[in-house]
Formats: sequence, structure tokens, C-alpha cells
Amino acid sequence: MTDGWGHIKTRLKTLATGELIDLIRDLYRVSPENRQFLHGRLVPNALNLEQYRERVVDAVFPDPLSRKRIRIAEAERLIRNFRLSTRDDVGTTDLMLAFVEAGTEQAADLGYGDEKYFAALLRALESVVNALPSLPSESRSSVEERLRGLRKPASRVGWGYPDAVRDVIAKRARAVQQGDEADER
Repeated sequence: MTDGWGHIKTRLKTLATGELIDLIRDLYRVSPENRQFLHGRLVPNALNLEQYRERVVDAVFPDPLSRKRIRIAEAERLIRNFRLSTRDDVGTTDLMLAFVEAGTEQAADLGYGDEKYFAALLRALESVVNALPSLPSESRSSVEERLRGLRKPASRVGWGYPDAVRDVIAKRARAVQQGDEADER
């Protein structure tokens, strides 16, 4: 592929409305990912978020009796696609937290995990904590409650994971406390 986005953009500007609609229809038909992206961008709804959540959880913690492998990269891709298609920060944060919760439960229940696995969970957890200040207050309190609930299953995991989870959550608590102190001044 020698032509980049600039060439595509230039060509798109020359298309009539009907031609654009036909092009988007063809993209819609070509793959489930495109369909999900277009639904997320153009007709977002709670069901869309729930479908993404189910797929993320299944990728991180598939039914142990199935022969499905754990697919961390797929879960991360789904979260990234959701964020790009919907531009929904609250939903994206929810998916990242579902990813961490499912991964933590997986590790606690089945003893699964390695360095890369836990690094992915901690990256997502850091992203959740970093997103908190930008979330609406009603969403923030729900996320903070879920973060507190993460401590117990994390405590049943090895690899230093419980300490890392506590550190990330404590970082958030310190930031909130410092913010409250600044507000009082």
C-alpha cells in the first residue's frame, strides 16, 4: 500500500452523498468489526457496551471447560475499538475495569498468569485510575467502588500482583485526598 490516508481523504471529498453511503454500506457488509464500529459511532446504545463487555470478559476468562485460549491482545483490541468507535470515556473505563476484574478472577480462581499477563492487567488498571478525574461524578463513584472490590480477589493471586493493585488504588486515594486539600485552600 503506497497511498496513505491523505489520498483516501482527497478521493472521499469528491464522492457524492449516495456514493459515500454505498461505500459505508460495503464496509458494513465486509466484517463484523466494521458493523460494530459503525453501530458504536452512529447508533450507540447500552446493548453495544454490553456486547463488548461480554467479548472482553470471554477473551480474558473463557469458560474453563471450553477449549478457548486466553486472548489478552483480543480483549485489548476490543477496548481500543470501542473507544475509537464510540468516543465514550465512561464505557471505555467500564470495559477496562471489566478486563481487570475478569483477569484477576481468572488468576485467582485458576492460578493463571505470567509476567506479560499481569503487566497487561496493571496497564489497564492504571488507565482506569488515570481516567477517573475526567469521569462524571456518578460514574466515578461506581468505578471507585469496583476498584475497592478488586482488592479481595487480587489478594488471592501471587506474582506480587496484590501489592501492585494496592499501590495503584492507593495512588488514586492519595490523588483524591490531595485534590480535596487543594479545594479546601
